[in-house]
Amino acid sequence: MLASCTNPAENLTGQEPAQATSGILFTSDRTGNWDVFLIQSDGSGQVQLTDTPEVDADPAWSHDGRRIAFRSRRDGSSDIFVMNPDGSNPVNLIDDPEMSLDDEFAPHWNPDGNTFSLYTDRFPPRGSCFSGFHQIALLVQEEGKYEVDLFDTIAGEQYSSTWSPDGRFLVFSSACNQSGFHLYLYDHQTGETSSLTIESISHTHPAWSHDGRFLAFAKYVNGNNDIFILDLDTNQQIQITDHPANDTMPSWSPDDGQIAFVSNRQGNKDIFIMNSDGTGIYNLTNHPSDDWYPSWSPIPTSP
Repeated sequence: MLASCTNPAENLTGQEPAQATSGILFTSDRTGNWDVFLIQSDGSGQVQLTDTPEVDADPAWSHDGRRIAFRSRRDGSSDIFVMNPDGSNPVNLIDDPEMSLDDEFAPHWNPDGNTFSLYTDRFPPRGSCFSGFHQIALLVQEEGKYEVDLFDTIAGEQYSSTWSPDGRFLVFSSACNQSGFHLYLYDHQTGETSSLTIESISHTHPAWSHDGRFLAFAKYVNGNNDIFILDLDTNQQIQITDHPANDTMPSWSPDDGQIAFVSNRQGNKDIFIMNSDGTGIYNLTNHPSDDWYPSWSPIPTSP
């Protein structure tokens, strides 16, 4: 199923390439509403990138570090935008009518530069799922405009995804008449979908390492979420956080040596950083407001 979007692709691709930028994007409500911020991994250089009275959230880097995708309600419904790393030149890729009830969330950029995964509520639920109003879809550039494509995969309530570094595979979370969310692997080349997790507990917010070998994700165990890593070569799961608070939303550093994640272990949601083995945890944002949805640029910080 395809849903047409009116904004011409040229509004995006016609821009001059922005400078590749390092740092960690995140969403915060510290301004009184949701806005997008950028901070370096040592806590320096924090800057607010969006400043509208409507929701700006779910930021994600392009794979060259030159663009940021995010969702915003500044034009009415929740649409997908792209902007430069300094917050300039925001472009609405969907641009639904202002009173539209169709919403898109959580864009993730395929390495091809022209395709995004997201989740959407613009299509009716499929199959026999009791839930399923939010479904994984692709935002693809076709004939001078972007289309929301509900591709052929399993039905379910779906809301988080990540691309393999080569752009062929998409991992997403889904639940359909079952206990908890599972992770599924969609082959963008063959159209086949397979299950990565089978335990009857929730697995969400997958993040693919840059070397292609590991998936970090949040797993609900012992009454809260912790961060796990799945070795795709051996299918072994390794738990790297073990805390009574909720640890979720992992994002890999450019060299895969560290992981940014969200935790409320100090009272409210903050962005934390740890080594990829779970050691060396520190609070990066440390703010009384809530900070969440980190996205670590693929560009290393300059020495």
